[in-house]
Amino acid sequence: MIKDALQKIKKVPLYALILTGMVLGFMFGYYFPEQAGWAAPLGTVFMKLLRMMVIPLVFVSIVDGICRAGSIEKLSSLGGKTVAYYLATNALAVLTGLILVNVIRPGEGVTLFGHRPEQLVSTGHLFDLVPENIFRSFAQGDTLQIIFMAIVFGIGLVILGDKAPSLRKAVSEANELFLGLTSRIILLAPVGIFGLMAVMAKSLDWSAFSGVMKFAVTILLGLLIHGAVTLVIFFKVFSKRPLGRFFKNMQPALLTAFSTSSSSATLPVSFDCVEKKEGISKEVAGFVLPVGATVNMDGTAIYEAVACLFIAQALGIELSLSAQVIVFFTASLAAIGAASIPSAGLITLAIVLTAVNLPLEGIGFLLAFDRPLDMSRTIVNVWGDMVGCAILEEQGMKSGSDKTQKKEG
Repeated sequence: MIKDALQKIKKVPLYALILTGMVLGFMFGYYFPEQAGWAAPLGTVFMKLLRMMVIPLVFVSIVDGICRAGSIEKLSSLGGKTVAYYLATNALAVLTGLILVNVIRPGEGVTLFGHRPEQLVSTGHLFDLVPENIFRSFAQGDTLQIIFMAIVFGIGLVILGDKAPSLRKAVSEANELFLGLTSRIILLAPVGIFGLMAVMAKSLDWSAFSGVMKFAVTILLGLLIHGAVTLVIFFKVFSKRPLGRFFKNMQPALLTAFSTSSSSATLPVSFDCVEKKEGISKEVAGFVLPVGATVNMDGTAIYEAVACLFIAQALGIELSLSAQVIVFFTASLAAIGAASIPSAGLITLAIVLTAVNLPLEGIGFLLAFDRPLDMSRTIVNVWGDMVGCAILEEQGMKSGSDKTQKKEG
C-alpha cells in the first residue's frame, strides 16, 4: 500500500509537489505558529544541502564545458568566436536584467527574506579575482576566485589535450556525479519548502505575493527583450538567413525546451532543426550546441541578476554600484556553470547571493514559483544557442572565403 502511494507521488510533477509543500507549510505556520519551529530543521537541512553542492557543481561544470572544445585549435578558432558570442550575449542579458530590476523594483516594500546582513560585500573584492591560495578560496567559498580557477583549469586541460585523458574523464564524470546529486537534492524541495514556509508564515507579509508577481513580470520582460530584441539584432547583423524562416524551423526545439526545462534534453531536437532544416554544418552544430547547452545560459543569467536584487530590495538594502558590478560579473560567470537541468539556476543563484553576502532563504520561496519561469528562460537559453549556430556558420564561411582569396592572390 505504501509502495503504491509512493509510485503515485512519483507521477506527480515536481513543481506541483513544491507548490503543495509551500501551501501546507504556510497553513501549518499560520495556524500553528507555536509549533512552526518543529518544521524549521527541514528547511535548514535543505538549504545546507544546496549550499554543499554550489561550489563543486559550478567548478566542474565550467571546467567540463571548456574541455568540450576538444583542442586548443578549436578553442582558438571556432571556439574563440563561440566564446566571444556567448560572453557578449550573456553580459547583455545580465545588463538587461539589472536595468529592469532597478527600474521596476519588484522587491520594494516586500518583507519576507529574514534578517538583514550586518555587512555587505567589500568594494575591493571584485579586484581580488586571482587567488593566492586555491585551497583557502574553496574553504572560504570565495565565488569569484573559484570561477576564475575553473576557467584557468579548463583552459589548461584543453592545452594539455591527449596528455591528460584520465583527468579530463574524471572532470566529466565528476560533473555527471554532481548533476545527479543536485537533481536528487532538488527532489527534496517539497519537504524543504514546507519547513521554510512554516517559519516564514509566522511573520509573512502579504505584499510578498504581489512582489513575486512583479518579480515574475520583470523576469519575463527581460527574457522577451533579450530573446526578441538583443538576439534578433545579433542575428540580423551577423547572419544573412531570413529571420522568419529560421524562427519557424527552430520552433520544435523551442517547444521542447519549454516543456522539458532542459537544454540538454532539447539537444537532439536542436540538432535536427539546425542541421536538417537550416543546413548548418555538422562541424559548427556539433561544437556550438553541446557547448551552448553547458555554458550559454542567457535566460538563467537574467534570472540570477533580477533575483539577487529582488532579495536585496526585500531586505531594504540598496546595493551600491560596485556591489551591482560584482552581481553583473558573478551572474554572468555563474550562469556559465549552471547545469542544463530543471531548476539548476536556483543552485547557482546561491553563488550570486553569496558574492554580495545576501541570505539564501529567499531561494526557498522563489522555488515555489520557479517552474513557469524556468520553462521560459530555457527557451531563451536554447534560442541563443541556435542563433549562435547561424551566426558562427556565417562567420566561418566568411573566414573560409577570405583564406581562399588570399591563396589565389
